Amino acid sequence: MADHSPGAAQPTRVGMRGSIEPWFSAYALAGLLVNGIVPLLIPLTVTSRGPVAVATVLAAFFAGQLLAPVIGSVADRTGTQRIIFLGSFPLMGAAAIGFGLATDVLGWSVAAVVAGTTAGAVQTLGSVFIVEGHPKSEWDERIGWFRFVFGVGQVSGLAIGAVFAGGHVHLGWFVAGGVILLGAWLGRLGLPHLSRQQSDAPDRAPTTAPATAPAVAPNAAPTDPPAAATGSLQKELRGPFGRFLLSWLLAMTAVQTFLNVMPLVMRDAFHVSASHTATWYLVASVAGACLYPVCGALARRHGCGWVLGTGLTITLLGLLLMTGGWLWHQPGATWLGIAGLILVALGYPFDYIGATMMAADLTTDGEGSAMGLFNSAVAAGAIIGATAPSALAAKFGYGALPPLAAGLIVVAILVGARVFLQHIRKPS
Repeated sequence: MADHSPGAAQPTRVGMRGSIEPWFSAYALAGLLVNGIVPLLIPLTVTSRGPVAVATVLAAFFAGQLLAPVIGSVADRTGTQRIIFLGSFPLMGAAAIGFGLATDVLGWSVAAVVAGTTAGAVQTLGSVFIVEGHPKSEWDERIGWFRFVFGVGQVSGLAIGAVFAGGHVHLGWFVAGGVILLGAWLGRLGLPHLSRQQSDAPDRAPTTAPATAPAVAPNAAPTDPPAAATGSLQKELRGPFGRFLLSWLLAMTAVQTFLNVMPLVMRDAFHVSASHTATWYLVASVAGACLYPVCGALARRHGCGWVLGTGLTITLLGLLLMTGGWLWHQPGATWLGIAGLILVALGYPFDYIGATMMAADLTTDGEGSAMGLFNSAVAAGAIIGATAPSALAAKFGYGALPPLAAGLIVVAILVGARVFLQHIRKPS
């Protein structure tokens, strides 16, 4: 993100019109799948096979996303960013349609891996087009609006899920797949042209995506690139970035422990139907999408540590409300569960924007490998959150997951507290 050190260039304000580009509409389709369709329709599609099957298919989807940094790196080295970005949409759409056609865990898992890999590639390369196609002084504002468009896609996916969550779930997959196929056309609208030379330039190393090689000063002495990258990464992990990364992994594990099986938690613990869950989450996500650019502005004013700390606090409060509702076993517990769901949705924009900016600040050299770890922590946390608690859900029910997630958030805050405080701005 922007360099806020003394003497650094101040962020350039480009406004909403200048920040949102036509090709963002294709990027929104990744939000439609990842944050809209997947958390609603995968659990509902697979739940008849039990918690372990749900965990397996969800893990397959996020395992596919772990491949995105590799795909992004290859795209940057070969100058094929546009080809891979645009080519991901037909595969992503076909995977969604395949998910609706599949009838067993193996078929669902194969479709999930393809969907996760292509969605992750779109997310990673989308960020690359931002940071390599625009001056660094504009990144803060552009990425806030970039995530806003992603949130709009999420809302669209949740709307599709809400329509089909009550029955005919496979039709929801077909509709989503058909919409995603449009991305190959929408993505061509104003998409920047990046060359291999541009992506390797030292002043264009991305800070929100893991897709470029480490920058090398023009007059630097010859070094072994793999060894230099490994040494630099090890140094990053031993410092504040390593502590932050552990905190972020714990936080994402906590959030995804709930979001992965959100409709099942709401149904089992609070007696809220899947369609009503989708509707409430849709309403909260509309507000959450509008918060992305607001969070970018708050980070410029108060620091990314303040934004991330605020987001984790909101998330924790939501999980604690759900925990209380699950333990209370009274009619009003349903509304505690719904309130908790809304707070988790509202906290996520603070979490994501604050963490993205903090990762950029902590890796000031734009080290691609370090940023790749940051982006991969989201998918890794989702895998852990999908698989590890499955035994707990099988024994105690899905209502036992919010208290587990709340505990992980507390640990995440404790682990990262020192780093967060170092990235809070004092009023001038």
